[in-house]
Amino acid sequence: MKKKVVSVVLALAMTASVASCGGDSGSAETTTTAASTTAATTAEETSEETTSEEASDSLYPLTYEDAYGNVVTIESEPETVVSVSPALTEIVYALGAEDKLIGRTDYCDYPEEVLDIPSVGAIDNPDIEIIAELEPDVVIASSIFSEEAYNSITELGIPVVIIRDETTLEGMFDVVADVADVIGCHEEGEALVEDLSAELDEIRANAPATDVTVYYCMSYGEYGDYTAGGDTFIGDIIESAGAVNAAEDVSGWSYSAEELIEADPDYILIDEWSYDGFIATEPYSSLTAVQEGNVIIIDSNLLNRQGPRNLEAVQLIQDAISGNADTTAEDEAA
Repeated sequence: MKKKVVSVVLALAMTASVASCGGDSGSAETTTTAASTTAATTAEETSEETTSEEASDSLYPLTYEDAYGNVVTIESEPETVVSVSPALTEIVYALGAEDKLIGRTDYCDYPEEVLDIPSVGAIDNPDIEIIAELEPDVVIASSIFSEEAYNSITELGIPVVIIRDETTLEGMFDVVADVADVIGCHEEGEALVEDLSAELDEIRANAPATDVTVYYCMSYGEYGDYTAGGDTFIGDIIESAGAVNAAEDVSGWSYSAEELIEADPDYILIDEWSYDGFIATEPYSSLTAVQEGNVIIIDSNLLNRQGPRNLEAVQLIQDAISGNADTTAEDEAA
């Protein structure tokens, strides 16, 4: 989707009249020069502010084809936003647009100050009455948003934008840019994507040349074995760190204990709540990574939520396989 931003340049004309009421010509010239300099600076600042406003306005009406295939039109820049996705909420804050946020979900917990924003409930089926009372200009959601909730909110005349999921780490940049455009932060989005892209390039440039394998344990045991397959953006996060995704040969998220034992990865990523049970449960306790203390405790939100903090996950994994991690299971156990 291409969006054309039209810049408007203001031409300001100024004339300066100098009164010669007892003043000499040198004084008059100095006064004129000072006035001209001040006016030029003011004109430049005014032009920049106006250009920024006009650039934002020129995006609207904005048409977006969402993850459902619906074509949504945002008529003017939204002043108020409800986010029903923790990942998208994080992006709103990363863009510096938190002042627009008037609603979030029970699971939106980063950054901490978001907890002061009223909650609209669940990610997939939020409280429609609360959203109606908030009267947001737009609701942004992820692809797990229910069709029932979508229909209920749009029937109220409130546009709902389901931001498209991406399957690569670079795709996260598109998610950031899409959110930025929808909520009226086009220039901030461009700047953030540029910074993130440069950061990712630097991390990848420092990636070690290695065949170390890394497995992400999303779930195990009675809850089923789930991980990030080779066609997922989390798999791309692992590879961007310079490691090999131990589950690169599978598609999607489903795995099995038998496949994990056969792969026997060098490192395992797991959240804090699952760590103790995982290393103590057969057959997982017999894995090389468990035996050698190479189970890395990680905040799963760094991986699961597609957004700027994905780069923190890349760096953490890279540090771990480079021998620089300070969050290995051995350290945590100590």
